[in-house]
Amino acid sequence: MCMRMLSPDAVNVSIQGDHCLAVSFSNGEKRIFDLTPLLGRKCYARLNDPRFLAQVSVQNGCVTWPDDIDIDPDWLYEDSVAVSATSDATESLKAC
Repeated sequence: MCMRMLSPDAVNVSIQGDHCLAVSFSNGEKRIFDLTPLLGRKCYARLNDPRFLAQVSVQNGCVTWPDDIDIDPDWLYEDSVAVSATSDATESLKAC
């Protein structure tokens, strides 16, 4: 039987750059998630509006917006880039 570990919960989120999220996780990691690949999808189209994007929050360990828009927690964690504790987020934010 194959068992997989669940990704840690998001505990804090903020907007970085134009289309990136800085996310803190329950395991103490800080990671950057680039939203750009999602913005062309119909279900995420509202995230192109900076005022709507700014309404991001964490609810029950998930990154969410109004109107039931969210990002799968496993996807968020696995497709984000870790921010090293010994450097700032400059390198991680270059795509943003």
